[in-house]
Amino acid sequence: ATYLVIMMGLSKRRWLYALILGLFSQQHQKLEVQANECSASTRDDDGECEWSASSSCTLFMAESLIPGAGLGIFNGNVERHEGDILGNGDVIIPIVDFIYHMTADYKFNQNHHFDPTANYVWDGREFGLQDETAFVNHGLSAFAPGLDCAINCHLGLLNVDKGPPRYETYQLHRHQDAGVGAFTPYHNSSTIVTAHIPPGGELFKSYGDDYFLSRKTLELVPVWEDYPQAEEFTRLFNKLWEDHLPHLSSNIISDLWELVAQFPLKSRLFNALPQNMNELEQVLTQGIRAILQPHFTRDLAYLEQHGRCVDHIVSGPSTLKQAGRGAFVQRPLQKGEIITGSPLIWYPNGDFFTMYEGNWTSQDVPPDRNDAVHSQIMLNYCWTNPESSLYLCPYGPGVQYINHNQTQANVKIQWADDGEMGQNGKLLQMHPDQMFPIASPGLTWDFIATRDIKPGEELFLDYGDEWENAWNDHVAAWSAHATPSSTLFSPNYQSARHWASENPKAMLRTVKEQARDPYPPHFAFRCLKEIGAYDLSRQEAFERWEEIRTVGLPCSIQQRQQDEDGQYKYIVHFLPDADYETGLEELNLGPDENGQLWWLETEWIVREAIKVIDAPYTTDLHLREAFRHPIGISNDIFPDAWKGYETAGIW
Repeated sequence: ATYLVIMMGLSKRRWLYALILGLFSQQHQKLEVQANECSASTRDDDGECEWSASSSCTLFMAESLIPGAGLGIFNGNVERHEGDILGNGDVIIPIVDFIYHMTADYKFNQNHHFDPTANYVWDGREFGLQDETAFVNHGLSAFAPGLDCAINCHLGLLNVDKGPPRYETYQLHRHQDAGVGAFTPYHNSSTIVTAHIPPGGELFKSYGDDYFLSRKTLELVPVWEDYPQAEEFTRLFNKLWEDHLPHLSSNIISDLWELVAQFPLKSRLFNALPQNMNELEQVLTQGIRAILQPHFTRDLAYLEQHGRCVDHIVSGPSTLKQAGRGAFVQRPLQKGEIITGSPLIWYPNGDFFTMYEGNWTSQDVPPDRNDAVHSQIMLNYCWTNPESSLYLCPYGPGVQYINHNQTQANVKIQWADDGEMGQNGKLLQMHPDQMFPIASPGLTWDFIATRDIKPGEELFLDYGDEWENAWNDHVAAWSAHATPSSTLFSPNYQSARHWASENPKAMLRTVKEQARDPYPPHFAFRCLKEIGAYDLSRQEAFERWEEIRTVGLPCSIQQRQQDEDGQYKYIVHFLPDADYETGLEELNLGPDENGQLWWLETEWIVREAIKVIDAPYTTDLHLREAFRHPIGISNDIFPDAWKGYETAGIW
């Protein structure tokens, strides 16, 4: 009856609006919102949280307030505002052509196998990893262990975003440094505040609508557009009350709204609506974030007792020359103190990291699964025990920066207590076959100080004797690669990235000139692919490349001329591209006399529209001689139930 009262009071337009909302809603069970962790005794007169504890820690990892989301990241005892930088920067680990290497009959049967990192990776273009593969559009992922992996998504309460990483190889050179290619050069990817975060507030970043739309278990979770629609629906209801039902008491209106909010025709939108009149009034005056924030804010006392402080570690150039970056502490730590905690992703075996011989640049034939020639760089950041094929990969903030030093080790790992930080102690007695295919079923390590550590000291782990011996053998063999005939290890080798940074406006040689005076074989060119790129000014072209996702297309330089101001312009050919299905077709390319797909830019384009890059699979990470070895888990903490477990192949 009350529903009919609402319908009768609506104008025809509003009635249709409400009807359309109902018709397009999905009839499924409504999700419940977990209550806010602030107890009544810690609220002020306005219902806001009052903090009963203080802490020098500015970031915590603890159980997320999103039901079933596992662990999350929470703000510490400071107010955060738009533009603030959180944490100390994450490493970004490229995962290159995973599907190609993991599928035995790739192109003929592209079945996707169990991928433990599937829910933890981003499009590699978001982090500027384009130089690492020929298949930028579908062969490149970015694993960002640290804050990025641990921050959950609530599309109605987004408050952080990810900044691009820096690229740094720390002046290691192939001719003499055995550490070349042994660590990811992408580091210090910052987390940037985009909206106010109160003390104890959980951090949320966008996974995109598709993350929720493509997962049946999340079919009732509101997506981004549902929240502004919920605000509009709330305003319409309030206007209906004021314009057509002013004679009704507030109690009746409250009943009407609860009927609307709890209407049995369920949908993502209905789950975004305020649940009662108090919340409705808050949305009208403060916006929908005002009713969401209290549900996703924890008391600092809870975080200190049940969470882990994750900002003890800062990164910087390691004191070990071949190690790249290292982990340093920014406040004093006592022996036995927990430095940080880290949940774990696990793999049944190391085959997931293996890269096989094949035609990587075209991927027109499947890889040779009998000829393993390299490993993903992620292998160097994962742990294993020689008595088992299992691999464990921690993704807690800062832990990927902790290097190996047997003589100066001041950190050890231990399992978190059962029930703490999502730790499921039963898994340590369980056979691994019972744990798969859940990639992160509830295992957490604590990183413990083994002695008192002063601010500014570098943290070191003992990776184990097997790792130590493998590294020493690698160092001893490295000089053998630097032969006089080796161009890869020549003392004159310079990456295209380095050359381009030193010569941003250098004149580029045409194809005919290169026949007489060639560039190094690892140099390649990419040009801005927009039709009409010749209309771009030099500054516009420069800014386009500065956009992290800009890829461009392979090109060759056909002609060159010099302007009156001494600046160069070029005519280029766009060349066949491994990703032409998604890159070249929009340019309406046609074949040349040899049947090769190309497009001639008949207008002159500015030098800034051309980028000199390292050709795919030629960067340090792809050196087949680069060091690859997992970190060792000591027998004293490796569960007996997991020893003797051996499995091979991709699931």
